Amino acid sequence: MHIAPLLAADAEPNLFAGSILQALAAIIAFLVVLFILKKFAWGPVLDGLQAREHKIRTDLENAEKANAEAKANLAGYEAKLKEANAEAAALVAQSRTTAQQVADGLKADAERQIAQMKERAQKDIAAATEAAKADIYAQAADLSTLIAGRILQRELGTQDHQALVTQTVQELEQTRL
Repeated sequence: MHIAPLLAADAEPNLFAGSILQALAAIIAFLVVLFILKKFAWGPVLDGLQAREHKIRTDLENAEKANAEAKANLAGYEAKLKEANAEAAALVAQSRTTAQQVADGLKADAERQIAQMKERAQKDIAAATEAAKADIYAQAADLSTLIAGRILQRELGTQDHQALVTQTVQELEQTRL
């Protein structure tokens, strides 16, 4: 028989070998350590983890609410932007219409003023022409009288002079027409 394996088996400690008192002491020690760990370590750790979980949940809910609010605000801003763009386009169109009306009014005023100036100029020309004609007729009558008086070498009387002027003016008018 071999003794070495038997001796070797006794040399290893047996976990189940021992007395009941030792087992009870080990169980009591385990329960005390378990109680102390639960009260001072696991309790605060679990409370901290639960608080952190609650905070994360609350932050996620707040983030979702903020996201929903941001989307609502964005939609509102986009609607206001569309409205502002529409108003701007309407103002530009109205401004163009007003500018065109003002330009048309200014053009009509300018054309009316030009027509009035043309009419006045034509009246002034007609008046100047008539005045020039009357002046020419008067000068022609004076010259005719002077020439006739020199030719006749006599002085004409007032009635002769008037008759001669009238006759000369009539002859000049006939030759002009």
